[in-house]
Amino acid sequence: MNKTKIEWCDYTWNPLVGCKRGCPYCYARKIFNRFNPGMPFEQISNWDERLEQPLKIKKPSRIFVGSMSDVEFWSKAQMINVLDIIKQCPKHIFIFLTKNPYAYRKFGKYPKNCWLGFTVTRREEWGRAVKMVRVKRDNLKFINIEPILGKIDTSYFWLFDWIILGGLTPKPIHKQKWIKDFLDGGKKLSTPVFIKDNAHYPQIRKEFPIA
Repeated sequence: MNKTKIEWCDYTWNPLVGCKRGCPYCYARKIFNRFNPGMPFEQISNWDERLEQPLKIKKPSRIFVGSMSDVEFWSKAQMINVLDIIKQCPKHIFIFLTKNPYAYRKFGKYPKNCWLGFTVTRREEWGRAVKMVRVKRDNLKFINIEPILGKIDTSYFWLFDWIILGGLTPKPIHKQKWIKDFLDGGKKLSTPVFIKDNAHYPQIRKEFPIA
């Protein structure tokens, strides 16, 4: 379990590693290949020695679960193991992210201290995701627009309790006006917005939702 430079959490926890999606800008793949040459990142692997790590963190913390993977590709048995540990740590907040919000449904109910979110980068992904979310909200709490690769419709921001904005690393390609539009959309609904430093936006916003 690692202290992290990801600004909206305190730790990353990776009891499972690997992703089959193949995003060209994936930072996790680069990190994995650097430390595990020759091993396939597309293979979802268990790192059992990490499973009980949250039990050792005494201070209430925000923990990003699976920063080196995507829950869409986890089995139900793998998620059960993760959720069993989370249930033993009610003082922590466990934050999940996926590019496919529908994937959360195959795992059933989540403890109250889980924040579920999904990532979109452009209008096309947003349209597909919103259709899924509108059918049944489940425990979805936030959207992560990162890296910002295009403008999206903010009219559905009312579905979420938190908005995270981030740029493409190392060189953002988004327009600053897009971020302003996202901020205006959140402001109308009094929705907390967290702008990561890599968005290079002049206005500092580091807001969190109510736990």
